Amino acid sequence: MNAVPALCDPTATPVALFDASHRQPNWAQTGFTSRELDTKCAGLTEQLCRLGFRCQATLRKTLANYLLGSRLLVVPPPTGRYNAKKEQRRPLPTSLFSAGEVRDVLAFLQEGGRVLAFGYRFGDSFTQTNLGELLAPLGCLLNDDAVIDLHDLRSVPPLQLHFDTQRDALPLPWTSAGVTLVRWRPMATFTILPRSNVWPLALSTGGRCISFNRNLRQISFESLPIAVAGEHGRGKFVLVGGPHAFENGMFGLLNTADNGFFLVNVLHWLLSDQDMPQTVLGYESDSAQLRTGLASEFTRIVPDGEGQRTVAYVERVLHRTGVLKALSRAKWMP
Repeated sequence: MNAVPALCDPTATPVALFDASHRQPNWAQTGFTSRELDTKCAGLTEQLCRLGFRCQATLRKTLANYLLGSRLLVVPPPTGRYNAKKEQRRPLPTSLFSAGEVRDVLAFLQEGGRVLAFGYRFGDSFTQTNLGELLAPLGCLLNDDAVIDLHDLRSVPPLQLHFDTQRDALPLPWTSAGVTLVRWRPMATFTILPRSNVWPLALSTGGRCISFNRNLRQISFESLPIAVAGEHGRGKFVLVGGPHAFENGMFGLLNTADNGFFLVNVLHWLLSDQDMPQTVLGYESDSAQLRTGLASEFTRIVPDGEGQRTVAYVERVLHRTGVLKALSRAKWMP
């Protein structure tokens, strides 16, 4: 992996730091490409270079040492060690953000830094990491769920599943220039905590695009935040429940639909001094239902009573199709 990609100007002043120190290279253990600045993140890297950034990856120094000279921190999904036999991730101490690193990133934001971070479907329970511990102090929780389009679940290979959001599912006005539709793969959702400086950046469509929480074993039909934007101190952050929309490669979606325009719009706000609007889709910014995405008893199914059979059925389908597994290239590619 190159510390500085050839397409970047090595003399550029602002630095975009890509975290590679929480085992992002481990994604290659499945036989697919890793998630680093010159692999699946190459399109994002290229866009940042066009904006005048010098992109580099963390190597052997501590994260704090790199943050001192950086303007933006990009966190591709961290992950644990891959267990090919069981098709799942295993915990790995070096994949975790330490308490000191969490403090360093929060201080980086407090002083005006920018953060772009990505989760993964079913959250930390799938990747066996603790990204949620970094995000919670910012005012949102990374849920252990995934948004899945039920219509395609039986007929589409698990790695090719996707769902689309129309322009009206992008609540913040600055995201929609040139954007009619954004395409996503199954991804985690967020719960926005009350009285936090966090806003929904993109919402799932709800309905047939269910959210299934594998730890709570709950099904939600609500429209939920799949990406959020917020402010912390003098800094800004954007958090996305899955990386595929901004990635290149075999299953990356950056070059589909209007994802490229959406990425540009997100980066322009994140890297500018533009304030966050106080209204979202005509609602006040403290509207609890829109901001939190908390499910009600009328929009979710829990594994009790009459709901037990439905939850068990969906769970079996997700197991059988492979959505709940960490899929390897050797077994799942035709």
